[in-house]
Amino acid sequence: MQLFGMISLSVLLGILGIGFIIISLRSLRSGNLTVRLTQYVETPLEEGRTRKNAPRIQPRIITGSFSSRIFLPALRGIGRFFGRITPAGTIEGLAKKLLMAGNPMNLGPREFYGISIATTLLGVYLAFVLYRQSKTTLNLLLCILVLLFCYAGPKVWLHYLLTNRQNKVRRGLPDALDMLSVCATAGLGFDQSLQRVSEYWDTPIGREFGRVINEMEMGLTRRDALRNLSDRLEIREISSFVALIVQTEQLGMSISDTLHAQAEQMRIERRHRAQEQAQKAPIKMLIPMATLIFPALLAVILGPAIPTLIDVFKNI
Repeated sequence: MQLFGMISLSVLLGILGIGFIIISLRSLRSGNLTVRLTQYVETPLEEGRTRKNAPRIQPRIITGSFSSRIFLPALRGIGRFFGRITPAGTIEGLAKKLLMAGNPMNLGPREFYGISIATTLLGVYLAFVLYRQSKTTLNLLLCILVLLFCYAGPKVWLHYLLTNRQNKVRRGLPDALDMLSVCATAGLGFDQSLQRVSEYWDTPIGREFGRVINEMEMGLTRRDALRNLSDRLEIREISSFVALIVQTEQLGMSISDTLHAQAEQMRIERRHRAQEQAQKAPIKMLIPMATLIFPALLAVILGPAIPTLIDVFKNI
């Protein structure tokens, strides 16, 4: 059984190595234009002649880390290979989730779906190898855990990134609205205030404001750009902020007063969320206390009395 497991692992590593080599060779292929330019540069000149405006060959400087140059391109290549069988209905939902999560590792929906398929197949292979080594109940449970981890791992990772980014946007929104209110009070317009916040704040909410500015520079109206922001994040506070700004623009009200009132309301809601999380903490602590702390306390308190109880029941 151990020999079979070692052989299977060797075969898997060999397949992965061949895949890396194929992906590397595909990235190194040159087109016809590149070949002609290379021949033109490397062709020796006749004596007494000079080539005007001849391009200079500069050495290629390798930049970036090992993961950005080797691991991530290989991962995307594997995702694209398996992502060819992605159902059309799944693409739109995955694309929106990846956009809400901030496009982690610049993965597309097909690439992410392909990575999910690849990890699932890897989990099936590892579970099969573990099951062949030993068919005990514990090993069977371990195989099921490996399958669940490999199948749900990418989805849980994406959901964690999405939720974490939404929480960061919620936490940073009141301070961003205060900054917008200060800029508007100082005489800047709403668009200039958004640009100032996006330039000085390298946070998720600052980057989203920068995207709103870019969309307006590309020709979208302010209303459409803000609605795209609301649809892109799907956060209740952002939707309320966008609706208030659009309504203020329609009614001709003061932007600075509206932003100040909205920031105050956001701070109150943030305080309420913190209180809600504090109320949930004792309930969440019951599970580790019941499984880890209470058994140890019972063992310490009742442990010395166990021999006495055994003697008492023996005499009875």
